[in-house]
Amino acid sequence: MKRSNKPIAIIFSLFFFTGLVYWIYTITQAKENYQEPVIYVLADEADYTPEKALDALLLKKDSIRNGYFNPGFTQFKWWVYIRTNQPEVNYLQIANPHINKINIYAINNNLLNLSFQSGDYFKFKQRELNDPDFWFKIPNHTQAILIEVDKKGESIDLPIRFVEEKDMIQYLSDQKMAYGIFVGWMIFLVLLNLFLWVSLRDNIHLFYILFVSSAALWVISNWGLGFQYLWPNHPDMASKARPIFSTTSFILLLELSRRYFAPNEKKPLYNGFTRALQLLLILLLCIFITSNISIANEWIRYLTLSVANILWLLSMFTVMFFIFKSYKNAKAISLFYLAAFMAHAIFSILIILSQYHVQDSWVFFINKYGSAIGILANSTILSFGLTQRYNHYKREREQAKQQLDLERSQYADRLIQTQEEERSRLARELHDGLGGLLGSIRIGAFNKLKQEPNNQHWLDNQLSEAIEDLRNIAHDLMPVNLPEKGLVAILEKTVARWNLSNEFKTYFDCSLTTRFPLAVEAGLYRIVSELIHNVKKHAQATEVYISLWEEKNNDIITLLVEDNGVGFIPNQSEGIGLKNIKYRVEYLNGKILIDSNTKGTSIVIEIVGSKTPFNAK
Repeated sequence: MKRSNKPIAIIFSLFFFTGLVYWIYTITQAKENYQEPVIYVLADEADYTPEKALDALLLKKDSIRNGYFNPGFTQFKWWVYIRTNQPEVNYLQIANPHINKINIYAINNNLLNLSFQSGDYFKFKQRELNDPDFWFKIPNHTQAILIEVDKKGESIDLPIRFVEEKDMIQYLSDQKMAYGIFVGWMIFLVLLNLFLWVSLRDNIHLFYILFVSSAALWVISNWGLGFQYLWPNHPDMASKARPIFSTTSFILLLELSRRYFAPNEKKPLYNGFTRALQLLLILLLCIFITSNISIANEWIRYLTLSVANILWLLSMFTVMFFIFKSYKNAKAISLFYLAAFMAHAIFSILIILSQYHVQDSWVFFINKYGSAIGILANSTILSFGLTQRYNHYKREREQAKQQLDLERSQYADRLIQTQEEERSRLARELHDGLGGLLGSIRIGAFNKLKQEPNNQHWLDNQLSEAIEDLRNIAHDLMPVNLPEKGLVAILEKTVARWNLSNEFKTYFDCSLTTRFPLAVEAGLYRIVSELIHNVKKHAQATEVYISLWEEKNNDIITLLVEDNGVGFIPNQSEGIGLKNIKYRVEYLNGKILIDSNTKGTSIVIEIVGSKTPFNAK
């Protein structure tokens, strides 16, 4: 039994992405490229001025020692105080490209100097370096830094680092390498499925392309690359891009899931519920597109994003339900989808959870690269899954076609069997019933008309011809003795009868020595009878040759019928008789070859001798 390679492919994919996750994690945790400062934070509950915020921070004793602050959803601005007692440090990095407003004050001798102002509410050129993160070149003799961070009504995390200029190049180079791997691989997957869509004409590949593209745009927006390269002069888009593309991705993910677990000819699973959920997501998408986030109340923003998180989670649970309901009937493709979905879902859930005041340092890695790794794993494994889905439903269609062909064959068998039984019954009644009655009438009339020789002779001839015609009709319907005597004996009798008619000379050569199922013998008899009748009606022949033999090695019966008539043009001069012959040959799983010209016609028919359309009697 051939072993399946599906689990191996899934394991290999998971192993590959585990290695990719570890490699990217080591880049983000390579602390020789940066320093984590001690920071002090203050919620701006009293609408502090910079001076008052600094005074309050100088009194705080509790600090965050790893430079990472994550209050989650917040309704306040935040103040961050950092001492710069490392003379070799050149840059301050805030490794979150999505802060609405950020002001950085350089402190020297207790004097505050606003040295940097930027954020998503400003054009991209407002940033100091051509990089999505916020980089601030620390002025000489700066003793401390005060940062004012405004992201009210949204979740916020602040990874703050000191980076030397000589290490910044390597840091940015590693980061761009990770970006390049993701973008390049996603382009490859899109092109691959574009080719499959054009080749297979299956719209699931179109929705896969749209899903992957939307998810990729979300990741690019999350990294800030969209603001840097695609809409640098549209700050409103910088704030709205992530929720817009995230919502679009979930709409397409639901559509992709519906189609993945249902072949094209069948209605997708739970159509009504999924459509209702997609409608809610579309309404949410319209809110994100039309709203002005920069002027919206923080509580409205908080409520909108909370509803979005609920709908996104509900979408993921819906997909899990699809997988669960489809597992019994389609285990292989369900496993692929489960592996792909779990890779994406795990990181998506961690990203959502990280928005609720999780302080651990892994949150930075998850927020920075988790979505990219999850989508990359999802898309790659799902590409394998789409291939398996195609093979699965192809096999299902083939099995359904085979079942339909079997049912049609069985129906045809029953129809043919019924016809043959009816022909046999009618032939027996004509031969034994009406034929016997005419014979009795003939004897009775003969005795009664002894005194009238002329009438007696005429009536005797008429009745003899009627009886002979009746027997010929009965014989053509179904030879009464076919089941007992077999095909060869019946054909010999048929040929002899045609020779007595003086229509043409008929020669018969047969080397068959075994019996075949009644359906095969009856079919061959009818084919021969029909061919001889066609010769009589159309060929104007004087000789007919009939040969019948069996190739025992491959169980093939060959019938050859030749005449020296005027011929005909095949496929243009076909009457009902020839069409019936072709139908019977097709039914007997055979093939027919016709060669005809003005010197005569040759017809070769080959059928499988063991073909038994219905039970032989």
